[in-house]
Amino acid sequence: MYKQTLDKLQELTIDVEKGLNKVFSQQYNPFYYHGAVPNLFMWILFLTGLLLFAYFQPTLDSAYISVNYLSTKIPFGNVVRGLHRYAADAMMIAVLIHAIRVYFTDRYRKYRWIAWYSGIALLVCMLVIGITGYMLVWDERSYMIVLMMSDALKQIPLIGVPLAKLFINGEVITHYTMAMSFFLHVGISFFLLFLLWLHYLRISRPVTDVPLGLGLLLFSSIMIPAAMIPVLSGKPAVITQTPHEFPVDWFYLWVFPLFSSMPAMMVWTILFIAIAVSLAMPYLVIDREKSPATVVLDNCVGCTLCAKDCPYEAIYMVPRTDHPKYKQLAIVIDSRCAECGLCVGACAFKAIDLPQTSSKDILGKIGDVLKEPVGV
Repeated sequence: MYKQTLDKLQELTIDVEKGLNKVFSQQYNPFYYHGAVPNLFMWILFLTGLLLFAYFQPTLDSAYISVNYLSTKIPFGNVVRGLHRYAADAMMIAVLIHAIRVYFTDRYRKYRWIAWYSGIALLVCMLVIGITGYMLVWDERSYMIVLMMSDALKQIPLIGVPLAKLFINGEVITHYTMAMSFFLHVGISFFLLFLLWLHYLRISRPVTDVPLGLGLLLFSSIMIPAAMIPVLSGKPAVITQTPHEFPVDWFYLWVFPLFSSMPAMMVWTILFIAIAVSLAMPYLVIDREKSPATVVLDNCVGCTLCAKDCPYEAIYMVPRTDHPKYKQLAIVIDSRCAECGLCVGACAFKAIDLPQTSSKDILGKIGDVLKEPVGV
């Protein structure tokens, strides 16, 4: 049943890709760069964040004033702030599309567990960065975030109170609270680079950049709203007054409506179960028949093309002693093979097959794809 459902989702994904080909062409189809698109927005966030850092003062007295000064007094400061905000939302959208596509195409289990686990860690870090970013503005919403998160952390058994103290950097909200928020926002942002390295660890040639044309198109998708719809702060936070309004960014602040509508411990339980299920997903389905690629000994000439093209390092070459002419032989690591067929397409000697799909069938499908119109 699961296999049938997954096949349908894969077919749907392919149909969407074909539809986008007619709009963007194969060269600029964003679905073919679904892992690289978040990187583009991440680098925009890094660059605009550095520009914001030049004017930001992380204290309760100066944070709101410095953000407003940047937005109103510095030339194009409001555009830089808008780019930072809209790039964050765009990155979250791109990451979710990336995760959904990876799931639909069944590319998250077993041999890809490092990429899947690091992806979950990246998503959690993005949420923390986004939440602390809203705190740095220090308007009424920022103050409400601090109050709600501190109360929610206290509900966690055993470690809740120490975590709450660590979050606000003391017993009460002070300048150190803003310093902690700034540290979490900036420090975890740089930690993303390490997680990205882990994310690419098992992929020999990851696609990390989008074509120039697609990059310009994506950049314009956030540049236009940044220039036309400026990002505004709410009323400045006042420690002695509890705010009553809480505008929700549903990409980063969706957890706070949950905290306000149900017990905090129930929300933490739901989040813990969601993370636990996500971590277990690569191993939950065990009924899928595995059929890794196989090497046809008589046809293998030791050219190394299959090993070079395999993105999962599932093929390596060994010295060959059973043939007077060919000096190397391809070996497939079954546990790493993703059954993607790239090695079959790379081999010009019909020396690799997938047991359930012959090289002739795969090459025929490749030929059919190449004959399709590439769109506009």
